[in-house]
Amino acid sequence: MEKHESSAQLKARARSQLLGKYGTLIPALLVVEGCMLLLSTMTTFALDTRTPSGLTFQFVIEFLLQLFSGVFLAGQTFLYLNAACGGKISVSDVFYGFTHHPDRAILIQLIQLLLCLACFIPFFICMGLWAATDSSVVLMIPLSVTFCIGLTGTVILSLRYSQSFYILLDFPDFTASQCLRFSREVMKGNKARLFYLNVSFLPMYLLGLCTCCIGFLFLIPYVNATSTCFYLELMLHRNRQGQEG
Repeated sequence: MEKHESSAQLKARARSQLLGKYGTLIPALLVVEGCMLLLSTMTTFALDTRTPSGLTFQFVIEFLLQLFSGVFLAGQTFLYLNAACGGKISVSDVFYGFTHHPDRAILIQLIQLLLCLACFIPFFICMGLWAATDSSVVLMIPLSVTFCIGLTGTVILSLRYSQSFYILLDFPDFTASQCLRFSREVMKGNKARLFYLNVSFLPMYLLGLCTCCIGFLFLIPYVNATSTCFYLELMLHRNRQGQEG
């Protein structure tokens, strides 16, 4: 059986694909981040987060913004798939999701967010008990345990459904649930590989912080390009297995 490419090989391929494309990818990143920052500022600047109602409204608005970001995620995925396949790319590619099944992109994002929130339900319950009682020290251990459980569940779910937006673009006839289901299927036995690939970027993230976050302008496209290479290699490997079968 043919082995998958290593993380080093995927990164090397991503670096070669990025040559000469940072002039488009960095402005595209800034456009997306600028749009999301502007929307967040416009919708939350008048909220008083010192009150329970203010905090509730802020949570709802941030949740809705996360849903909306799914449309940008679809556009970014389109951009990096084009870059990886040698196609022509432009900054306007990040708006691709607004004209191609934005409802499916938002639904994919919604389902993932709800699943991740469900992982933190025990933590939220402990937080409520902690706020309502004076036994703060006693509840510190349950709070820590339930937070770790929620975080672990979120990481697993993120890995399981990490290919959903790629699949949405590769299979435009798929519904949102089919994209999620197919992602879950292709990631069987590959979650540890992707987790290791993501963790391998941690030293570079720390280095990016040391550059006052300027390094992120180059790191984030590198990470996205590598993730795209992971998806393409994953599908190629799957197709070869199907032909051998």
